[in-house]
Amino acid sequence: MDMLAFGMVVPVFGFLFETENALFSNVFDESTRKFLYLVLMGSFSIGTLIGAPIVGALSDRFGRKKMLLFNYSAAIVFYFIFLLGIMFVSYPMMLVARLFGGMAGGSLLVVQSAIADVSAPEDKAKNFGLTGIAFGLGFIIGAFFGGILADSNIVPWFGYTIPFYFCLAIYIVNIFYLIFVFKETNLHQTKKMVSVFTGVKNVGRAFLNPSLRNIFIVIFLITIAFNFLLQLYQFYAREELGFSKSEVGGLFAFVGISVAIAQGAVLPFVSKRIGQNKLMLIFLPIFAVSYLILLIPDQRVYFYAASFLLLVCQGVTFPTTLAIVSNKADEKIQGEIIGINQAVQSAAAACPIIIGAFLQIQYTYPMYFGALFTGLAFFIFVWMYLTKKV
Repeated sequence: MDMLAFGMVVPVFGFLFETENALFSNVFDESTRKFLYLVLMGSFSIGTLIGAPIVGALSDRFGRKKMLLFNYSAAIVFYFIFLLGIMFVSYPMMLVARLFGGMAGGSLLVVQSAIADVSAPEDKAKNFGLTGIAFGLGFIIGAFFGGILADSNIVPWFGYTIPFYFCLAIYIVNIFYLIFVFKETNLHQTKKMVSVFTGVKNVGRAFLNPSLRNIFIVIFLITIAFNFLLQLYQFYAREELGFSKSEVGGLFAFVGISVAIAQGAVLPFVSKRIGQNKLMLIFLPIFAVSYLILLIPDQRVYFYAASFLLLVCQGVTFPTTLAIVSNKADEKIQGEIIGINQAVQSAAAACPIIIGAFLQIQYTYPMYFGALFTGLAFFIFVWMYLTKKV
């Protein structure tokens, strides 16, 4: 349900900053809109960088259920503020909503911690993948209907705000489910203190820890690559291939379907036959090349095929790296270590802001940067494997 709500509004973020007939098309020039869009998307990651490790550690201390209740209540508040930002054409309101929404969010991290609570070490990659199926299905349905609900060409009263009303309703349903159905999974609650600097410190801890530093560098690089692509993916489809708003919703639904297939079918199949390290050695180079393949198609059917290849690689490598990190940590600090992982990913996801600050953004840039960063991650992992550091 969480990803159903998230998927519902994902297509809308890009629609607000498009070249023509968008909310901000008469407010900012094209170059400024591209940069402000990257800032808006990256602000959520910056917020998550600060908040996610705190949420993870607090879920270790107070339990997964209480933190999920907090996460979903905060989501209602900040999505409502974002909705007001659309109504009043206020970029600052949207930015505040995204930043503090990221700080107070972290529900995925808590859900992953709950999965880690009840999973044997050898089952974690598979179970994280199964969790990805549930999240993927929610994203599929949400993105599909979000694109339709935002498209006034389908129904005149549809528009940017309608998906947000549905999003708020879904989070309210989530809260009732948590209260009456969800059972606490954390049986090893700790009393470790946290602070607002925990996120930044944990990024430092990730890269200074000799046993985890190298795998976190790999995670950092592949996350920069994939998040940069996701942030401009719909713009490329709109500008280069002529996708409509509702078709963009269908495209994001296809993303969810592809990840669900990868994590629900491909990952369980290959993880039973190939160890985690060899999975990374096989899929990382394919992942790198798939970014460049995405540039080749000039027809939609081939663009979908190229996207599917890339998303299968993402659906295998991301849960596998998470499993490697989780298996290296003590069971009493699963929430904290997954929080550190989330902090590293959040720091990486915010990096496109830096790219946008120094370069005139083109919609093809994520493909080139993706191939570069993922290829570098592959070579680092090969070195780790050969020197038995993983």
